[in-house]
Amino acid sequence: MTMRTALAAAAAAVAALAVLAPAADAKEVMSLQVCVPAGCHRVSDPGSKGPAVIEGVPAAAPTRAAPFVRLRVGVGDGKQVMETFTSTFVPRAGLIQSVDGSWIQPDPDAVATLRDLTRGLELFPASRLRLPDLPPALAAPPASEVGPADDGGGLPAWLLAVGVALLGAAAVVPVVRARKAAAGS
Repeated sequence: MTMRTALAAAAAAVAALAVLAPAADAKEVMSLQVCVPAGCHRVSDPGSKGPAVIEGVPAAAPTRAAPFVRLRVGVGDGKQVMETFTSTFVPRAGLIQSVDGSWIQPDPDAVATLRDLTRGLELFPASRLRLPDLPPALAAPPASEVGPADDGGGLPAWLLAVGVALLGAAAVVPVVRARKAAAGS
């Protein structure tokens, strides 16, 4: 196998992986419940409201406690639920506290959708909302100072490394050919 054939085969493999990798990471909200002290309310058509509960940019915690709801979210591949988690939504602040305790700010349309889902419900009292006791220097930076949240759609680091290695190998081929031509003359 020549160097050109090997490089072409490797490039084709990398291109195939780049196309297939995002599909393996596909996730969609398959179930959604808004939970309040009186119980949980199942949301019809959770897929249409899904991005509101799983996407956003990092944000600082609310500056003061406010009434809230719990969101029970089931995420899957479109056929079956693979993971279930519970997060906290504070309608007044328009913020969601993730499972790991960090806070995100969904886009304005998503906040409006979530507020519509909670309208008319008796929310958990503000006194039950747990906020971090961090000094301001350790709090998360405002969303305006942070780039967009990672949506999982990027390429894996190993795939990028393979691509860089292939580009490096492709750059060496002309040098090797020039040396062979000079040695043969």
